[in-house]
Formats: sequence, C-alpha cells, structure tokens
Amino acid sequence: MQIRPCSDADIASLVDDLWLPFAEEMGGIDQYDALATDVDVRTEAVEYRRAQLADEDTETFVAVDDEGRRLVGYTTVSYAESPPVFARGPVAKVKDLYVAPAARGDGLGTRLLERAHEWGRERGCERVALSVHARNEGARACYESMGYETRYLKMDRSL
Repeated sequence: MQIRPCSDADIASLVDDLWLPFAEEMGGIDQYDALATDVDVRTEAVEYRRAQLADEDTETFVAVDDEGRRLVGYTTVSYAESPPVFARGPVAKVKDLYVAPAARGDGLGTRLLERAHEWGRERGCERVALSVHARNEGARACYESMGYETRYLKMDRSL
C-alpha cells in the first residue's frame, strides 16, 4: 500500500470511491450529517477538493492499493496558526480520515494519520487535532490508541 499526496488526476476517484461512501456512512451514524438533496453533491465535492489542492496550507494524502490502480483511503490535514493570545503554536488539523471497508483492519488508518502528523511536524506544528463523531466508536478507538485525548466536546441544538 502506497500513501502519497493527492493529485488532480485522483480527484474523481477520491470523491466517488472514498468521500461519497464516507459521507453516506457518516449520515448513517447520524442524520445530522446526511447529504443535501437540493444540490449536485458530487460536483460540489469535486470543486471543493480541487480548491484544497490549490491551498498550500492543506494537503490530502491518498492510499493506493498494491496494484497502484485504486484509492482505498485518504486523509486531509491543514495548517492553522493559534491566536496570539494563547501560549501554543500552530496546529495540524485532520479534517477527514476514511478507509474503504475492504481495506480496514490492517492499520491503514493509523498509517494515514501518521503521514498527517509528519506533514504537521514538517510545518512546525506543535499539536494535531481532529473531530470525531461521538457515535463513531471504531474511529474513536483508533484515535485513542494513538494518544489522542478528548479536550473539548462540541455541542449543538436545533433552533
């Protein structure tokens, strides 16, 4: 399995084979994350991913199967400065992490996260942060096994 930066040629596969299944999986965990029905979700996702490629403070890494033909996982990480009022340095924010079901169980998620950590260290980040759905027990277990700790709880409610 090879992990490498995402290229423009990967965008359609990233969206179709990884991001859309990820979004559907998250919508199944909680209806709050259900995809919109009044927009062309795929087109919007492709445009969003292309914009990320142009952002020097964001990187998406893809995992490619051993034959080099199919994307089986990805993570997106971004650089963020901490506000100057805090005594902490920049942070690498893991925005997405997904491994296709057939590729799970062999540590690929861990390898993708380690690549995101490496990217953050290369940019001088002091910490890495991510959000995980409270009901996503598999992801939470993975993150905790890698030393992630709960620092904040995000809360929301309907208006």
